Amino acid sequence: MGRPKADEQSAPEKMQRAFWMLLEAKPYAQITISDITRASGLNRSAFYYHYTSIPELADDAIAALYAQSNVASFIVHLIQQPNDTEAISDYGKRIDDPVYRSCIRKIMLIAGSHGSAALVRQLKDFVIDIWLSSINVKRESLSPEQRITAEFAASGILGMFNVTQGMLEHTEFNPDWITQSPVPRTVSQLVHSLQIQPK
Repeated sequence: MGRPKADEQSAPEKMQRAFWMLLEAKPYAQITISDITRASGLNRSAFYYHYTSIPELADDAIAALYAQSNVASFIVHLIQQPNDTEAISDYGKRIDDPVYRSCIRKIMLIAGSHGSAALVRQLKDFVIDIWLSSINVKRESLSPEQRITAEFAASGILGMFNVTQGMLEHTEFNPDWITQSPVPRTVSQLVHSLQIQPK
């Protein structure tokens, strides 16, 4: 299999792009290898050269999303300055960035009606893991109550992304709404409470 030219997408990139396009059009459970090969312009041999299944392709596509975007750094940034209005308003600035909008759209495809319980679980684990890493807390050290708190905070962020995605559909969307929202401060307080060892 020849190497792609510098300006040409690799086979995995083509299949990942096809995955996101298909996830927008149909539920994850209905995406087939034939769909991927047809949408990417590749054959089944190319698919099986890189992946063994649709879940493996999905994992790769989601990992690439995290690696290529600044979504992870933003999720950490959101909890670092709970009382810093300027830091929170940074969210509004990012919303105007087309690359960031595309990343949020993909996250909402995972968490939305076309996603699956497994994809949502992976997304929540990602959010929780980067938070725990940023505050130097190991997941295994969390009490059951703290695990519930982390889940609740991750659900809050996904809910905020979901509302934002809905707002982006409207031309009158004003990104400054997040500055007045209690969500970032509340999530920040919840995440930072995980540093306190339960008695």
